[in-house]
Amino acid sequence: MALPWWTLFVLAAAACSWISVTVLARNNPGERLSWFRSPTVAPLSQLWFLAASVACAWLGGSYAADTALGGWAYPIAALAVLVPWTLVRAGHNRHVG
Repeated sequence: MALPWWTLFVLAAAACSWISVTVLARNNPGERLSWFRSPTVAPLSQLWFLAASVACAWLGGSYAADTALGGWAYPIAALAVLVPWTLVRAGHNRHVG
């Protein structure tokens, strides 16, 4: 069974999200990352990848909403953005101590 074409948008959203939080973690090696507080260094490249991640997730969710997924498409697309952030942030904070 072939994957639907809109899954490429969701996968791109996950990849851009992973890159975004990795850039943030690498530029703040000694600082714990929080959900609601900006770190000391937030480079522009991190913001561009975050914007690309949200845009890809929104496009993927929009196209997927017209399929059998219906209203579940947007939460699935949101998970594509949030799961990489959660994993990398948790690993970084565990490393920082």
